[in-house]
Amino acid sequence: MAGSVRAAAGDGVELPFVTASVNYSQDIPRAYSSVANPETNVRPLEAHEVLIHDARPIRDRLDLDVEGFNLFDHHSSVSHLRDAAALQATYHDEVGALVKEISGADIVLPYRAYCQVRLSQRAPGEKGNDTTRPAGFIHADVTLKTFLNWSRWVQDEEKVEIPSWSRCVLYNTWRAVSKPPQDFPLALTDGMSVKPGKYVVMDNDVGLDDPDRAIETRLGIYDPDDRWYYFSNMHADELLIFKGYDSKFEDAQTVMHTGFNNTKKHPDATPRESIEARFFAFWL
Repeated sequence: MAGSVRAAAGDGVELPFVTASVNYSQDIPRAYSSVANPETNVRPLEAHEVLIHDARPIRDRLDLDVEGFNLFDHHSSVSHLRDAAALQATYHDEVGALVKEISGADIVLPYRAYCQVRLSQRAPGEKGNDTTRPAGFIHADVTLKTFLNWSRWVQDEEKVEIPSWSRCVLYNTWRAVSKPPQDFPLALTDGMSVKPGKYVVMDNDVGLDDPDRAIETRLGIYDPDDRWYYFSNMHADELLIFKGYDSKFEDAQTVMHTGFNNTKKHPDATPRESIEARFFAFWL
């Protein structure tokens, strides 16, 4: 029905929540970010206080094809985040098998180029940047253009040719490996609560000479109807899976996400260490 609002998965359940300041994009025509020259960035942000509900009590109600995210029990044999070889091979194999199982896709390919380890800026001796710290602004990783590019490039990299598909999904997977509670957990929107087109496109200059390899990200614009969730006290044997893009829904389902400072609730929280791995699922 026009103008109706879809019921939230947590309706009827009194969910714990935290209040946090998160950074939305200002409503500008287009944003720009450079890894090599951050002083040239055009990414004006504005902070808003939001309620972030703990989705742990409603895990059994969440659906990847509705909210666009859920938490799964999953053990990895990779015990050290700095073991690049194990992350590129074993970790992707282990997580990819789970993604294939829970999605029901015909083919699942890891996008190894975008496996990222992040370390909280509160960690002793941490000297990273925006690419290695918890993300501090609300975004979805790709636009349709970048999603389609990546879906081709991952086939090239994995030497697997999929001449045609009926549906393709980019899944993000996120694991906290530091002990709970973490200082900067990951917050996500209910993908159906974000209005289509409610974002600013950001061009990301990642230092590649080929302009066709430019990456577009979607930055969230503030909307009080956004419904925010997180999973409290995540541990290493849990895996958060959420959608980066789904050809079935396109902009009708947008899971925005960001790290948020939770030290007001947990002043002695553990500095976050986390790993992100991305996968393309194809239905033939």
